[in-house]
Amino acid sequence: MPDDQRLQACLALLEDLGGGREQGPPPRPEQAHALAAGVWGDTGERTQAVQALCHPYLALTMLWRTLGLGLRGNPHHLRPRDRDGARLARDLLVFLRLHLRLSEKLKGVVDWPAAGLPANALEGDGGWCDLCGQCCCHCGTVPAPPPGVSYPPGWYHALSGEALHFQPFCPFLFQALGQPLYFCGLHPIKPLPCRDFGRADCERGRPTRGLIRA
Repeated sequence: MPDDQRLQACLALLEDLGGGREQGPPPRPEQAHALAAGVWGDTGERTQAVQALCHPYLALTMLWRTLGLGLRGNPHHLRPRDRDGARLARDLLVFLRLHLRLSEKLKGVVDWPAAGLPANALEGDGGWCDLCGQCCCHCGTVPAPPPGVSYPPGWYHALSGEALHFQPFCPFLFQALGQPLYFCGLHPIKPLPCRDFGRADCERGRPTRGLIRA
C-alpha cells in the first residue's frame, strides 16, 4: 500500500473512532475491523488492534487528539504529527498492544468494572480537576510508587515512557464512557510525582497545555 494511502487510512481510523468515542461507548468490532483493514495488512496485527480499539477503557479520543491532531499536554514535550503512514501505524499498534497488556495486569491490582466506568461515576481531586487528561499527556514520569507498593516490572518502563518512543500520553490514562473525561487507572497507587501534582500545578500549566502544533 502506498504510504500516503496508509497515512490517510490511519488518520481516518483515529478521527472516526476517536470522534465517536468522544460522546459514546467503544466502537463495535465490525466498525473497527473495517477501518483497521486499511491500516494493518497483517491479520494478527489487525486482530490485536481491533481488540484494543474496542476496549472499554482505551483513551481513544485522546489517541485521536494526540496522534491525529498533534495535541500535547506539555508544550516542552513536542511530538509533531506524523506524516509517515508506516510509522504512525506502527506507533499506534505499539500503544494498543501496551494498553492490552497493562489492562490485563490491572485486573489483579485495581478493581474497575469490566464494562467501563460511566462519566458520572468519576470525581476530580477535591473538585478542582475537570478530568481533561491533558496533564497526563507527557513523555514519562518518575515511576516512584507510594510507600509499601511495588509495581510489576513492566509498569516501571511504561510509566517512565521507556515502553513507547514518542509517548503521546501515559498508557495508564483511561477514558470514561459517554464523555471525553479521563482518569488514572492507577489512581489509588499512582506514582508519587503524579500524587504531588495539584491545583496550583494545573493552573500554572493551563495557559499552554493542549497546544496544537502542525
